[in-house]
Amino acid sequence: MKNTVIAILAIVSLASELRAQQPAAIEALDGVDPVLLVQGKEVSGKSDLKVVRGRFEYLFSSAATKAAFERSPSQYEIQLNGLCARMGKATGGRPSDYLVYEGKIYIFGSDDCHRKFVAEPKKYLPVAAAPLAASAKAVKEGRALVERVVAVVGGGAKLDVITTYVETASQTQKRSTGDVPLTVKTMWRFPGHVRTERTMTVQDRTLSSATLMTPSGMWFLGQGRAFPVIGAGRPSMELDYGRQLVPLLRGRRDRSFKAVSLGRDTVNGVTVDRVRILNGAVDVILALEPVSARVQAISFSDRNGEGEIGQYTIVFSDYRAVEGLSLPFAERATFNGVDDPSLSRRIDAIAINAPLDTALFQPGTAGGQ
Repeated sequence: MKNTVIAILAIVSLASELRAQQPAAIEALDGVDPVLLVQGKEVSGKSDLKVVRGRFEYLFSSAATKAAFERSPSQYEIQLNGLCARMGKATGGRPSDYLVYEGKIYIFGSDDCHRKFVAEPKKYLPVAAAPLAASAKAVKEGRALVERVVAVVGGGAKLDVITTYVETASQTQKRSTGDVPLTVKTMWRFPGHVRTERTMTVQDRTLSSATLMTPSGMWFLGQGRAFPVIGAGRPSMELDYGRQLVPLLRGRRDRSFKAVSLGRDTVNGVTVDRVRILNGAVDVILALEPVSARVQAISFSDRNGEGEIGQYTIVFSDYRAVEGLSLPFAERATFNGVDDPSLSRRIDAIAINAPLDTALFQPGTAGGQ
């Protein structure tokens, strides 16, 4: 995963600060009336005129502005569920660091994020995904393509009996002082439990951390402690975990799973069949070799390490047999057509249905230093 230890620590620090300020609900916008703020006026609200929405408490200067908010809260509330408007993902924003842009209120996790957003806001704001094609033909062909992929990978019978899936991978983290090797071990315990452990050596010091997602919450594990991650970051984490090939295909029987054929196209000079898959927060396009139906690449919209929103494409190669499944051991990522080492990786080992200690999926099992 591309979130670095430093970035995650910043997220945790911010989240802890916000919880310390007001555990139940955080006063938004320094108490400024959000309805008037959208109109370009900074007027303080009154403590007896307030609305709690999500994790924020909004104050209003009059009953009229309070009523306006209640009629259309999405128009006046902090956008992106309170995430930093520049970094998004799981980075929370400070509710006192706000900006109105095109009639919407955004908050930021740092002064630097605020400055960079102001300079080029459209680079950081998500664009609504195109609606899924609804024709019966596209849906039928999409499902058929998914089933072809499943057969090529090794068959539904083998995928459906997977209870645990573990990948150990090597990545390179780019730093101003040079490249830093990173080992990432991701453990799935189906359904709904994922733990990722990261280890790197920086200046002769070994640093380790972990993230944990369960049906009940998300945590960053480090420094011997477990730090909750704000709930608004869950869709991003679900995307990061759910777009991996085995979890993606294993979820094909979920009620929310949808697949639609996008037809044949040429990608990087190679002819491919394309199928778009939606399942919960996951929204990806698979590019398949027409004859073999092997997955050549997966594409999706996401933020890069600088918070910019764009198109990722991950090209798969070096397929190997593992417990009767054919899986890629090399992934090369590009962001808007430019190589991105943060999502490029070499798979060192894959274990299927290996015993995993259930304690690993408890937030009390902290790790890292």
